[in-house]
Amino acid sequence: MGSASNIKEHTVASEIYAPALNDQYNNRFLGLIQQMSHTLPTNRTALIKRELSEIDIETAEDRIEALKYAASLNVLIDLFFQGWIFEVENGTLILKMEIENLDDKQKLRYRLSAERNAQFKSESTVAFIQKMEAIKEYQGVKISIRNLIGDSNILIRNIQNNEPVCEPYIQLVTNDRDQYTGYKLSDIWRYFRYTWSIPYKTMPGRNLFYLVRDRLQPCHPIIGIFALGNSVLNLTVRDDDIGWTVEAIKKNMAIKTEETICEQIISGTDGKKIRTKVCRQIESKNEHLARASQYADDLYPLLLDSIEEAISEIYLKDLGYHRNTKHPKQETIDGLLAMAAEYAELSINNRNNEESPRWDQEAQSNLFKRKRAAELAKLLIAKRVLSSLKGKTNYDCLKELLSTESGRKAINTALIANRKRKIGSNMMDIIVCGSIPPYNEILGGKLISMLACSPTVIRDYTYKYQNQVSEIASRMKGKRVIRDSHLVYLGTTSLYAMGSSQYNRIKVPMSEDFTLEFRKMGITEGYGTVFFSKDTTSLFSKLLEEQDGGKKIGHVFGEGTSPRFRMISRGLSCIGIRADAFLKHYSPRIVYSIDLARNTNSFLLGLEDTVDYGYDLDNPAEVTRKTQELIDFWYDRWLTMRLASVDIVQRLSNFNIETILLGNI
Repeated sequence: MGSASNIKEHTVASEIYAPALNDQYNNRFLGLIQQMSHTLPTNRTALIKRELSEIDIETAEDRIEALKYAASLNVLIDLFFQGWIFEVENGTLILKMEIENLDDKQKLRYRLSAERNAQFKSESTVAFIQKMEAIKEYQGVKISIRNLIGDSNILIRNIQNNEPVCEPYIQLVTNDRDQYTGYKLSDIWRYFRYTWSIPYKTMPGRNLFYLVRDRLQPCHPIIGIFALGNSVLNLTVRDDDIGWTVEAIKKNMAIKTEETICEQIISGTDGKKIRTKVCRQIESKNEHLARASQYADDLYPLLLDSIEEAISEIYLKDLGYHRNTKHPKQETIDGLLAMAAEYAELSINNRNNEESPRWDQEAQSNLFKRKRAAELAKLLIAKRVLSSLKGKTNYDCLKELLSTESGRKAINTALIANRKRKIGSNMMDIIVCGSIPPYNEILGGKLISMLACSPTVIRDYTYKYQNQVSEIASRMKGKRVIRDSHLVYLGTTSLYAMGSSQYNRIKVPMSEDFTLEFRKMGITEGYGTVFFSKDTTSLFSKLLEEQDGGKKIGHVFGEGTSPRFRMISRGLSCIGIRADAFLKHYSPRIVYSIDLARNTNSFLLGLEDTVDYGYDLDNPAEVTRKTQELIDFWYDRWLTMRLASVDIVQRLSNFNIETILLGNI
């Protein structure tokens, strides 16, 4: 038994779980806690499920209170599977997260398993898996999904005969049918995505899905899969690195320093030494002033332009503001904020015209009038601050802005205005990436990671979205808006705290002066909803709709990012539970970034208007050649080394196809 201090050190979070219920359901909840206090921890979820089964929402006197209670119990079940430990102290339920539940791969997989396994109880998913695994006849040959899982015996034979082990190529997923098996490419991708430990959920917004296949085997089996999705809107370690935060600007304006570790002898200790950090300047005052002044000359005009450009992209006719107003008045801003609050109350059961939208009419809907008024107010507050600085150098203006809270907020507003445009069109995240056994044994994961950044993917994205109308921007402006679609940046995170071996040490020379690299940006614990079940989300949806008198959260353009996140966050608050406490997923992850162009940062900041990839994106032969260079680099650098460093034949011999098939779960 550890001491009290040791126990405390191992507890990373402790939260009282006391939902806000009426007397009837609160008494039931307190009775449930009392039962839990006399029950073994392993049996407590069974108690909760039994209590949940006894709630009849449809016949309840107060439907909202019944929904709150049912949602409270569903959340408890989700939190149990997430790794929270239930303890009852003096009639109070306390949930604790222990550190050993966070940094172990097996425990994290267990935390994800509940919702993942729930997928396989869905009738539609079961039918899909059965269809893919059933034997069918295609072009006179008996086929099933087994034919798309690599044959380890062929890999072994190729290795032993000193022949090419595999011949990878990349394939964009569409609704077309695979020429070798007759399955839809999208169904092939979906089947193998279900093999991941993290639950499969469809992603709204821009996305691309890919298969990586082996040309050397019959039916060209799947080496791995990957997908790109919308970038996370706010990610501090990424935004700091790009230069999109006030802290990044402060750092660039400050004199450059360097930290070193040195040893010092402690006097009077007979030579005992201590290690200490020493910080020293690495540029002179004149060097600093010249560099910082040049930085301010580049950046400060961009801040002004970002505000003006953002205002120009708002439909203003019904907001009482003239576009050419140089010095906005405070009463104008106050009126806009009042208008935003008024239309927020009216924004229920929102609908967008998706088929033939009239952008000016869409802009005047309750939802977008609220958004336009709120956004314009924010921009005008920043404009007032920026326009108050006169007769000073850009360096002095930037220094003054950084010295006050209102100045820092104005900078942040301008940075966000620029960031919104770039994140929505020039950046994506790798949301799925990995190899399929047996190709994992030959480091297929590194190949998939590299190909996610390939010129082929950049070209596919650029061409797919080059004429794409920006739905939200068009509704904000009241006119059709098409953003630049050149993909210049990819981001991703590891699933585990220790990082991802498939991303580590990837550095691919693309030209003499440009290297494609997965750079570690830092650690983020972050917030997420992956551990919350479909049942919980459904209950929250019903509860909020009852409470609001209609739907305030739906999959409607303009309502806000991540409807699921907003749904669960509001749902937790509605039942009286701190959303920030339980949306934090307590799974430290490494954030990686990948620059896809030579001038990625300058382009994202707005310092340059054109992208320099180092090759011609419009030349199909060059795109194919540069993508093949990535494959060849993987083969020479990683696969060849793998064959020499481990007993790969033995590992491949241990492969059993039955472990992959979903019907065996």
